[in-house]
Parts: sequence; C-alpha cells; structure tokens
Amino acid sequence: MMHDHDDLAGGTAVTAAWDRIETWLQAHAPMSRATLRPPAAWEQLDSAEQVVGCPLPDELKALWLLHNGTYEMPGHLTTFQAMVGYQEMLASSLPTRLRWLWDRGAESELYPEPPAPADFGQEPDYTEMLGSSLPQQIQWLWERGGRPLPALLVGDEEEWEDMNTFLDSEGLLQIDQALAVHATMTLSGEWPRTWIPFTADNPEDASAGLFLDSETGKVGRWGLMDVPTSGGETVARYLARVADRLAARG
Repeated sequence: MMHDHDDLAGGTAVTAAWDRIETWLQAHAPMSRATLRPPAAWEQLDSAEQVVGCPLPDELKALWLLHNGTYEMPGHLTTFQAMVGYQEMLASSLPTRLRWLWDRGAESELYPEPPAPADFGQEPDYTEMLGSSLPQQIQWLWERGGRPLPALLVGDEEEWEDMNTFLDSEGLLQIDQALAVHATMTLSGEWPRTWIPFTADNPEDASAGLFLDSETGKVGRWGLMDVPTSGGETVARYLARVADRLAARG
C-alpha cells in the first residue's frame, strides 16, 4: 500500500509547528536538536496500528514521520567539564576527540572494541563530516554506534536540563516506547485502546506525559500516579504552543 505524507489530515500544521521548534533548537540548543531520531517508516506506523488495535491519528503519524522519538541522553555538560582531560580534549584533533567521547559513553556493534582514532577515517562521509559543526560531528558518531553518546558543548539553554525533554520538560516517545506504555496501561484496564501516548517526562522510564485520543483527536495528560485528564487541543496546536514558548525565550 502506497502512503503519502501530504494526505494526512493536519499533517501540514504539525510539520509547520515542528519546523519552528526545530529551528529554535538549532539556533539555541543544537545538542537537543541532535537528540532527535530519524523519521519513522510507514511500516512501523502500520505495525503500531495492528498492535494497539485502532488507527493512529493522522497528526500523530505526521509527527512520528518527522522523528521517531529521541535518543537517550545519559549525560550533561557539567558532567563532562568535571572529567579529567576535558579541556585537553577540546583542543585535540577530531579523531582524538571522537575517541575521548567514545570511551565515555558509546558501545557499538560496528566496533566491538573501542576504535583507534584512525578507524574513523575509513567511514563513509568522513571528509564531509570534518567540515560540519561539533553537534553534527557528534551525531555522525552516534549514527555509527549502538547507542548515543552523552552530549558535549551544549548551549546555555541545555546545561541545566535533560536535552531530550524540550517539549515542556517532556520528550517525544519512540513508537516502541509508546507501545510499551500503551500496553501497560491498557492491560491494567486503566486506559481505553484509543489513548496513544506520545510524550513522557523520561522517554526511557516514562511515568507521565501526554496521550492523543484517536477518537476525539485531542491531547490529554497521563501519569502513573494521577487520574488522566482530557484536553481540548490537537497535536498541531500543542506543538504550536510549545514553539510560541520557545520563541518567547529569545
């Protein structure tokens, strides 16, 4: 079955609001932007609908077709500043810098053993990566690892908060993470199948966040210790409100 992103109801508004968020992140919080995962595939959305037992709302599909959640971010800038060798690493060559980062957070099937700096030069697009910004360089390495590296050289907006929770202090769930929360809450009888979670306070260990009711198309709030509440706004309106707040920060 052929799919077209443009056919999704509300998809244009979701994309427009998200573009504003991502533009702000690129200018003010580049490492937060770097936590965004690649788009979901249509096959993942089709499979998710089979699992939850109801259609996913078009706005939620449009959002996941932009980014399938965020990467785990296990560290903060202040953590790295306290590490021995941090200042020396900043002045080192890129291969050495990547190796320093690797040693402090990455594991990979690509390199069963920690790679030597020269090994990076054998990777596709290595030369192009050399001319990119440091956040892009770090993301380049993430994409070759089994899990993401902790963040480095982030902006002031990111220093004191988790970098993958920039949606009103919540993060965008990956489809698999959303399905796990959905299964837990529906099997317990606390949720109807039509409630699809899409943000969480901690995407890796969710305890609260937002859901989208596929019957009404409206966003609601959920929490493991709270009674769920239904809202009156769509995903596009929610994202536009987040974008407005970020823009107001300058």
